[in-house]
Parts: sequence; structure tokens; C-alpha cells
Amino acid sequence: MKIFTILSASISVFLATACGSSSDTLPITADSIAEYSLVLVDSFGVENGDSVNMIGSITSMCYHPNGSLLLLDNAAGCLRIIPENGEPFRALRIGSGPGEFQGAQGVCALGDGRILITDYMKLNLMTYDEHANYLGEYFPSSESDPPPELWAVDSSSIIGVDGDNLMLDGELVTYYYCARYDSSIEPTVYYYLLNIDEIEHNELIRMLDVIEFHADRNGQVYIIEDFTEYIIKIFNPDGSLAYEIAAQVDRLEKSEEQILTEIEEYESFAVIDRGYAGGYQPSQYKRLVSIAGVDEDGFLWVERFDFDTGYHFDIWDDKGQLAYRAVLPEMVRHLEISFLVDEIGMVAAVTDPDDFPRIYFLKKDNIQ
Repeated sequence: MKIFTILSASISVFLATACGSSSDTLPITADSIAEYSLVLVDSFGVENGDSVNMIGSITSMCYHPNGSLLLLDNAAGCLRIIPENGEPFRALRIGSGPGEFQGAQGVCALGDGRILITDYMKLNLMTYDEHANYLGEYFPSSESDPPPELWAVDSSSIIGVDGDNLMLDGELVTYYYCARYDSSIEPTVYYYLLNIDEIEHNELIRMLDVIEFHADRNGQVYIIEDFTEYIIKIFNPDGSLAYEIAAQVDRLEKSEEQILTEIEEYESFAVIDRGYAGGYQPSQYKRLVSIAGVDEDGFLWVERFDFDTGYHFDIWDDKGQLAYRAVLPEMVRHLEISFLVDEIGMVAAVTDPDDFPRIYFLKKDNIQ
């Protein structure tokens, strides 16, 4: 039975023995690496007009193996399918019937073509074919919360982040974890585990605030335990450590005003939590890095936030060496944008609450 509310992304403590090698801490300088520019090739979403192309919200997004981009739009109550060639269309709807969703959180597409949507109110992952026809449940006969954050790997498995009571080493303990699922609610591989019962409430919240996970289609798992630092650990599908990326980049300090604002925002939310005794202190540093994804070459794209203009990426090869950089010039103003890099393509999703949600399709241009 799930007893822990998912607050952001996952926290990790190694379950498997780390048996891979790690890279030395590397300096990153503008003169030492080739740089690409990113250019806009297409877009989806309008600022006003018909409901077909007007996105309500970009709750979750992923690429389908057939080249389509999938957008879970909770505000509009639908799944938007944007084919590589062809007209975009809306599918599914909110409801209690088979295949309809009520509390959709994430979408992914398996290598065998099935689309998965995780729904915390229906307590399962629902599966669909590439045209969004309902096929049934991914976890058969399950009455347990599905992982709210998930990635498709190989033809039929997923990597998910969740919190639950687990019986490990003969003891029932509440853990927060990242694990592999092979069509069963019982994970087959644990990549990271955190014993929630051993961590004080405010410290747990602070840790959750700065953790980030990602997984690629080959089943490798990437974790940034603290996105205010430039350290990324990469794990093999079997849970062993493949390598580590660590770069010499200064952390970004928050202003006193920013810290006070975060405390006020959290405490206004925490008043409904009887376990909150006050005294919350957020991290004193801003986000420095975020994982955008893994491209067709198996290279890891890491977005950096220590620039005043534009969107900057460090691209690392599958041995943990910096291969090149990429820059997307600032578009009108510095928007809130979430990036998705996949072996199929690259998109930028505008998620700014003061703007209209929309998608930009990108590609690499000439090296500068």
C-alpha cells in the first residue's frame, strides 16, 4: 500500500554495489569545446483560436517510436498526438470508463508501440495502441498507486519513481525509490532507495526539492542528487554504477529575498500537514543543471542555468567525456521552458504560467 505522497522527484541511496568507474572533476571552458547552435524547425500550439491546436497544459510529454510526439494535456482533458507527418489530433478524455483518465500524471511510449498513462486516481497504468485505443492495464489486478514519474525502456519495461512500504531484509520500511518494472507492480531492480523513516521532515523536503532522475530507452538510469551541483551518476540496467560525470562549475546563490519567498510559499502549503512543526529552510543555491535527455547517438544532454541569456547545454558521450556544447538563443524573452531530447527528436515546451503553452521542434545547426 502506498503511504507516502510524491512531492517532486526521487531520492536515492544505492541498493546495488557501485562497480563502474567515475570520471575526474572536469573544468568546462568556452574555448575548449566545439559548440552547435539550435534552430527552430516547427512549432505546435497557438496563442488564441481553435481548440484543436490550443494547448491547455503540458502535463507530460514523450516521443512515440513511430515519430509522433505525445502531449498529456490535463487542462484540456486529452492526449494530444502530433504525428511526424500528418495532422495533429486529440484522443482520450476524462471520465470513469475504460481507458478514460481521472488523475493522469505522466505518459510514455514503449518500444513495442504501446502508450502508457499513469493515473493516481485509477491506481494503475493504462495502456493504449499508437492510435490511443485502450488495451487494458499495465499492472494486471493491481490496487496500488502506479509510479507518477516514468520512462519507457526496451520493448515493454519502464523505470519509475515512487514511495511505498517495502519488505527488505525482513523489515517493513517506508522507502522512496527508483526502480524497474516488467509489467508487474513488484519492481525487478531497485536503483536507489531512501529510508524515509530515518529522515527529519524538513531535511526530507529539502532533499526532494533538488533531486532529479532520468532514464533512456536502453534502460540506463541517470541521477542528479542535488541539481545545485554538477554531479551526475549513470547506472546500468542491472543497477550497477556505469560512470559518473562531475564538472567544475560554481553554484548559484539565491538572494535572501528568494529564500524568504520560498519559505513563505512552502509554509502556506504546509499548514495542512499535521507533521510539519515549522522551521523549513530551502537550499541556499539555485538550480544549476537539469537533464534534458539522451539523443540518437546515446549522448546525454545537460541543460545549464549559469547564463544570463539563451539556453545552454553540455553534451556528454557514453563514456562520460564532454563531446560538445549546444546553445538555443533567447526567444523574445527568457521563457520557462522544459526540454525533451530523445533519439527521435528534440523539443522545447513553453510551460510559463504567464504565457500560452506551446511546443518548439528543434535541431542542431552548424558548429560555431
